[in-house]
Amino acid sequence: MTVFQRRNDILRGYGNEERPLTKTLWDRDSHAKNVAMEAVGNHDPNRQNADFSRYYDPEFAKIEFEKVWMKSWLFACREEDIPEVGDRVPFKVGKASFIIIRSAASEFKAFYNSCLHRGTQLCSKAESGNVIRCPYHAWEWKINGELRRIPSHWDFESMTLKDGGLRQVRLERWGGFIYINADPSAASLLEVLGPIPDHFEGFDYENRFTAAHFRKSVLANWKVAQEAFMESYHVVGTHPEGIPYNGDSQTQYDIFAGAHGHVGRQVTPSAIPSMHAAADATPMTAAQVYAMIMKSWHYPDAELPELDPDGNLRGQIAEWHRKAQEQAYNKKSDDLPDAVMVDSLLYFIFPQSTLWLSESLPFTYQFLPHPTDPERSYFSVRMLLPYDMRQPRPPSAPVIEVSETETITDKVPAFGFLSVIFDQDMGNMPMVQAGMHAADPTRHHSVLGTYQEVIIQHWNDVLDDMMAR
Repeated sequence: MTVFQRRNDILRGYGNEERPLTKTLWDRDSHAKNVAMEAVGNHDPNRQNADFSRYYDPEFAKIEFEKVWMKSWLFACREEDIPEVGDRVPFKVGKASFIIIRSAASEFKAFYNSCLHRGTQLCSKAESGNVIRCPYHAWEWKINGELRRIPSHWDFESMTLKDGGLRQVRLERWGGFIYINADPSAASLLEVLGPIPDHFEGFDYENRFTAAHFRKSVLANWKVAQEAFMESYHVVGTHPEGIPYNGDSQTQYDIFAGAHGHVGRQVTPSAIPSMHAAADATPMTAAQVYAMIMKSWHYPDAELPELDPDGNLRGQIAEWHRKAQEQAYNKKSDDLPDAVMVDSLLYFIFPQSTLWLSESLPFTYQFLPHPTDPERSYFSVRMLLPYDMRQPRPPSAPVIEVSETETITDKVPAFGFLSVIFDQDMGNMPMVQAGMHAADPTRHHSVLGTYQEVIIQHWNDVLDDMMAR
């Protein structure tokens, strides 16, 4: 039986009366707390470092692919990416490739993206049709994976209707997300998601659409890229313009560890100054700046709120946000607490997906390894907005590819000022990757913060456990 621990000797953030910790801010929420706000993680790891070689060693990456990537639930795509029967997309993870297809109105399947004849890739881009056809020798399968036709079938006696179907992998869904798992004996997706279905109740991820989507090619290992978003500690150094209105030092971290899945949560409060901000920074100014930012990219037609400096500033911003959302999307969010309207709540699902419980930043992240080079990876971001459900769901935005030398700011204007934030993060990645090689061989490891880097600690523990099996 797995035993998890919650330690009592950890200083959980740094705040004061004027710039309090997340939990204190949530206690002042103008709406009743929801399940997510009441929840507390069940585990605190005690890992001080991680050896740098795991971020670049080809042999480590090879074992990692077999024991982690081929045995985990992976966020592959969204249902709205393939809206019609017969629509399909490829999903590539490292050297592996899968076909995700809508096989019926409310049915989806995933197959190995390889012809049973001589291995030709069957799906290389988003496409549609009532058959899956090999471009090399024209073998055909129905969209449910059953063998349909083989030219000169007389020469392939072993390929019967029973034995000639495409090889399937597990596919399960939640909230409009499609996850796949190549391990037939793995626990269910719901078991792996742990607290997420309960915490996201009322957020209605299912009834959203992909309003913008990019994939950035990163000159760093996938773990380096992911770890950049697992802590707010970097904000003061990488995003100093954010400290007047984001409580990075007041961030709350939780780990929800289970027998079959691991979820890390990072909650950074907004519309409140950081403890790193100047002494004269005030919650009033922070709230005003936050409102202007939201208006600039999220609700351009909304009037800025008139704030009462003696009132609950975060509550006022949240209420303005609710009204702006109702005007923009005909969506009522009266049941959502201020935290969901204002703060940044990131839920990391081992190994590679991140969901935001945030109406201000309704994003999802995917982190994926490069097929051959452990020192390269891919970082994908979706903006999942509500829509007026009196109208058809808008089409899913196509993914915009951003190369190593291109900036998200130039290629993906839909993300507005947030593109600059992403580019700041991406600018660190090559330096981290190169710096790990340059470390003293007698001290070839990181030094991880006891609290602020707790998710990074736990992810490395889980990785070690899976690699050892």
